[in-house]
Amino acid sequence: MADIILFGCGALGSRLLRSLESDYALIDVVGAVDHAPAKAGKTLGEVCATERFAAVPIAPDLATCLAALGRTPDALIHMTESKPARIEAQMMEALEAGMNVVSAAESMFYPWLRFPDFSARLDAKAREKGFTITGMGINPGFSYDSIPLILARSTSAVTSVTIRRTIDVTGTGPGDIEHVGYGLTPDAFNAGVARGDIVGHMGAPESLALMGQYLGIALDEVRERWELETADFPVDSGDAMLGIMEPGRVVGIRQHAEAYSGGAMVMNTCLSMYYQPERFGLTECDEIEIEGAMPIKVRIEPAIQTLFGASNVVASSILPTIAAAPGLRNALEMPIVGPRAGFRHVVDTGREMMPGFVPLRAARD
Repeated sequence: MADIILFGCGALGSRLLRSLESDYALIDVVGAVDHAPAKAGKTLGEVCATERFAAVPIAPDLATCLAALGRTPDALIHMTESKPARIEAQMMEALEAGMNVVSAAESMFYPWLRFPDFSARLDAKAREKGFTITGMGINPGFSYDSIPLILARSTSAVTSVTIRRTIDVTGTGPGDIEHVGYGLTPDAFNAGVARGDIVGHMGAPESLALMGQYLGIALDEVRERWELETADFPVDSGDAMLGIMEPGRVVGIRQHAEAYSGGAMVMNTCLSMYYQPERFGLTECDEIEIEGAMPIKVRIEPAIQTLFGASNVVASSILPTIAAAPGLRNALEMPIVGPRAGFRHVVDTGREMMPGFVPLRAARD
C-alpha cells in the first residue's frame, strides 16, 4: 500500500480521487492540501465528492498537513498550476519533507528543454533526498508522445509525424485558464502572447523534441502559432471563475507546433481547444499519422477526455514513480503502468489445463 497527499483539490484533483477510488486499491489518500480559503478546513468528501477518501481533511499548507498526520507519506500528487516559478517551492518542500512527487503541471513533463536551471535544482534536491520527481498528464505525456511512440514501434524509417487533437475544455480549472488565454478579447490574447504571459497549452515543443530523440530525427527548431475563435453568442465556461463568456471573447484556440529539420517540417501538432466545439462544427477526436516504411494512421473518436484522461494517466504513474531511481525523471523513461489491484494471474493447479482451456486464479503480489 502506498500513502499519498493530494496537493490541489480542484477539478483535476477531484477526478483523480474518483480514478483512485475505482481502480487503485494499493493507493491510499491520507492527506490533502489546498491554499484556497474556501477549501482549507473542509474534507475531501465536502469539496471533491469522494466516498472512499471522504474523511480526509484539507490543510491550508503542506507543513500543517504533515504535522497532523505525524508521519511522511510515500508521495505528493501535485495538481496546482503549471508555471515553473510558481510551483518550484511547492515541489521542493515535498522533496525536502521526504516524499516522491508526481506533478500534473504541463511544464514538468520535460522541463530540461526550456527550464534547465529549474530542472537542475529539482534534480539535485531529489537525488540528495533519495526520491523521484516527475511530471505526467494527458498532453503532454500521452496523446502527443506516448501513443505516437508506441505506434511507431510497429514501423521503421519514420520520416514525419502529424498529430491533431480536438477537445472540449468546458470545466477547465483556473490554473489552466490563466496561461492559456480563454475568455480574453483577441487583442488582449495577442498582447499576452507578445509579453510571454499567454503561452497557450504548454508542452508541445517538449513532446516534439522527445519524439525526435526517440525516433532518431534531429530537429533544428520548433515554431508555435495560434488561431483564435470567438463566438457571437454567450458561452458557459463551466468554471466559476470564468463564468459566462460574452460574445467576442476567445472561446476556441487552435495551437500549432511545427518541428523542422534541415529546413523541412518533419513533425507537427495541432491542438484545437474549444468550449462547446460541436457548435463550431468540430468533432472531438485524436488523430495520428506516421510516415515511414509502413505508414500508420489512427483516429480515436471521441477524443480522450482531458480531465478524465489526465487523472487516470497520473494515477497510473504513482506507483512506478515511487519505485523509480531518485532524481527528476521523464515519464517516458518509466514503465507505462503499475499494478492496480496488487495481484497477478497464475495457473490454477487445482483444475486441469486442457487444449483451449487455461484455468486461472489471482495471486497476491
